Amino acid sequence: MGLSEGLIFRDRKVLAEQYIPPELRVRRREATFLVRKLLSRFSEGRAGDVVAIFGSPGRSGIGKTTLTKYVGYKLEELARQRGIRFKFIYTNVYSAPSLYEILTVIAGQLSPRINLKGSSTLEALKAIVDYLYEKSYYVLIAIDEFQNLVNSPKVDDAYLYSLIRIYEQVPPPDGIPRISYLLVASDYLVFSKLRSKMPQIESQITFRQHLEPYRVDEIYEILEQRAQLAFYDNAWNPKILEIIASYYGVDGTGIKDGNARRAINALNTAAEYAEFEGSNVIMEEHVRKALSVDSMANVSAQDLEGLSIHELLVLLAVAQHTMRSGEPLTTGRLRQLYKEIAEYYGETPRGHSQFNQYINNLASIGLLNVTPSGKGMRGRTSIIQLPVEIPATALYEVVEEIIKRKTGIGVRNWI
Repeated sequence: MGLSEGLIFRDRKVLAEQYIPPELRVRRREATFLVRKLLSRFSEGRAGDVVAIFGSPGRSGIGKTTLTKYVGYKLEELARQRGIRFKFIYTNVYSAPSLYEILTVIAGQLSPRINLKGSSTLEALKAIVDYLYEKSYYVLIAIDEFQNLVNSPKVDDAYLYSLIRIYEQVPPPDGIPRISYLLVASDYLVFSKLRSKMPQIESQITFRQHLEPYRVDEIYEILEQRAQLAFYDNAWNPKILEIIASYYGVDGTGIKDGNARRAINALNTAAEYAEFEGSNVIMEEHVRKALSVDSMANVSAQDLEGLSIHELLVLLAVAQHTMRSGEPLTTGRLRQLYKEIAEYYGETPRGHSQFNQYINNLASIGLLNVTPSGKGMRGRTSIIQLPVEIPATALYEVVEEIIKRKTGIGVRNWI
């Protein structure tokens, strides 16, 4: 197998983190509302809004930056059509961690003519206000990772106050406010802190948009749009998208973090595996491999170490079978494999009821997927398999090492 060109990808940049799609299929309602709200204000000559977009604590990849940039670019397009002189300015606190650096970014995106070198904060603010007045421009300034600005020891509260309430410090010559702000934060906690530190700024926020982590169906829509744009038509199928969406969706069966960014990265990695192997189709095995890149980090070593010896033997049997065939097992077939491995390690196989309890325990902590059998199978049984994101080989090696330590018996090559 070797590297093959042109079999999978039509346009790689569609899967890049900085890519903004031509339309938002999932956050369309939020985007439409924000665009209409802000555009109406600019059309009426009444800027000065402060809008906030935020997520939930500990959640990332939920579309805050994508929504922000989409709204900004859409406003530029619509303002141009209506003859409104408007510019969208985006700055991220990570790349501009101080207020002066943020002002430098703003000035640089407005015009190279605005030179802030050696300027005080007040002089920098005045230079920006004066330029907007001279050119009759309206601007929407997006400040991403706003929580870092509020929490930064480099930013004096008075300077932050001056930035957001700029027209109190530098009144526009014609009395028309031309700057609106879009504050993008990781979660709502920063605004609670802002309320206690600087209530004048927090009270100026006219609208707050809370974004929830993506559900399975939402991640599927996002992946479908990216796949249609990034890949050749016959290079992918809905099943691979369903697997990834189910893994990352907050209501899914995998890590449930609702992170679309990680889902897109997984799709990209799967495509690269397929391309490297010379395949012209992204297969489920490529997706499984892509999800397994960091999946063992999602399997708690403490959970594995805390399992009983017989639970480990059941898990080893499933991993062994998956490595051999890749197919699910019935309860009966798994019980046979479990007996063989238990006897090798000098353990007496447990009875039917206890064996079923082991399966239920492993399923409850996410190490097994267990579903009732469908039509065409005799008797009452279950279908058992590893979650798609857990690589059988890696799991086998870890579990086998734990069993070896617990029993004191050497390794047997079952494969």
